[in-house]
Amino acid sequence: MRSGLILGLGLTAANLAAADIEPRMPTLPDQHPQCVYWYDNNGFLTCEGVASNNWISVDEFRQYNPSIGPGCTNLQKGFSYCVEIDTTLPIGGPTTTSTTSSSSTSTSTTSTKSTTSSSTTLTTITTKPTTTTTSTKTTSSSTTTTKAGNGITTPTPLQREIVDNCDAFYMVKENETCDTVAAANGITVAQLAQWNPSIGSTCSGLWANAYACVSIIGHTPTPVSPGNGIQTPSPLQKEIVSNCDAFYMVKQSENCDAVAKANGITVAQLAQWNPSVGSNCAGLWANAYACVSIIGHTPTPVNPGNGIQTPTPLQNEIVSNCDAFYMVKQNENCDAVAKANGITVAQLTQWNPSVGSNCAGLWANAYACVSIIGHTPTPVNPGNGIQTPTPIQDGMTKSCKTFHFVSGQTCQSVLDKYKITMANFYKWNPAVGNNCQNMWDKTYVCVAVL
Repeated sequence: MRSGLILGLGLTAANLAAADIEPRMPTLPDQHPQCVYWYDNNGFLTCEGVASNNWISVDEFRQYNPSIGPGCTNLQKGFSYCVEIDTTLPIGGPTTTSTTSSSSTSTSTTSTKSTTSSSTTLTTITTKPTTTTTSTKTTSSSTTTTKAGNGITTPTPLQREIVDNCDAFYMVKENETCDTVAAANGITVAQLAQWNPSIGSTCSGLWANAYACVSIIGHTPTPVSPGNGIQTPSPLQKEIVSNCDAFYMVKQSENCDAVAKANGITVAQLAQWNPSVGSNCAGLWANAYACVSIIGHTPTPVNPGNGIQTPTPLQNEIVSNCDAFYMVKQNENCDAVAKANGITVAQLTQWNPSVGSNCAGLWANAYACVSIIGHTPTPVNPGNGIQTPTPIQDGMTKSCKTFHFVSGQTCQSVLDKYKITMANFYKWNPAVGNNCQNMWDKTYVCVAVL
């Protein structure tokens, strides 16, 4: 019926070449696993002509047949190419039944396919002595949804075979290897091969321009470093900049406006730092980390609705009534953070639920909540004999002897009260900024030193 419709548009069979639900010429190993319609290339049409005659774009034609390459430079005469996919089919295409009718041994290097009106007979001859198997395949339809059955939306196209409990995906780029894919997602090559069985132990089955499974339900990813000294969580958006220093887990139903607002940045910055998101936000992935700050960026404090300015970047999840924050340093653990702020580890994990009871979710270079409204902090001793109250801003001098609790005052009023200069105040409290633009309310600042 599809061929009849094309011929009805005035195109000749000679120009079209053969096209059907089964390929009648050799196929290539990287073609889309959910292909349902094939074009048998006899050399009459260009790449653009094949795409146009089958109501798809050239980009879609290349996506279904990655070996064609940029500019359609590798469209080969004598091969069948995919021109239509059905994403409702299980990976591997339509289900088939087969019966073996004959076998023989050959050393030919060609591959041929012949058809009858009711079935397809495939004869495959490899380059070394092997058994040539003639099989009859009868096609029946089988459908599935775009979810893998675990509540996680599964993108397409996929690698030929993935596990059914996958919860994170990665688009494999041209020329990437199993090593680079694994390293980019904080997993081992063994895990990658285990979750994508069709890849094989030698990585010979890895498809470019198709999604690979890079995490399964219950897996805790290992943070990876993009080369800038900042630990990068996974899974990530499809593409982020290389100088990112803060990340945010995009929740289901969040859009670019919500993500930008939650992190004190603009939508333009979000799109700039996550190019795959796109200017219309169509490429924003839920359940994947987005870049929300780059090296050298000064975030705009955001207000969670409790009157307390909240800095960014934050831990993945904090309580809504937090009134004091602490920047977690590289290699700090929950014990160190709790001790530095006069709280218990139990309080730290309660106020930062994503940290987890085993502290596995604690992020370096992100603010943690270290006090909530109504909490009375326990003074801590910095080692100079003076007890330091909390909360304080990060980086306060260790030789402070006098503290002031900011409660609605301006920076200038604090300077005037203690008769100190802005230069000294900034030196003792570097987190406030050189013009006091980042001084927090409801926190202690140092106003005199030993």
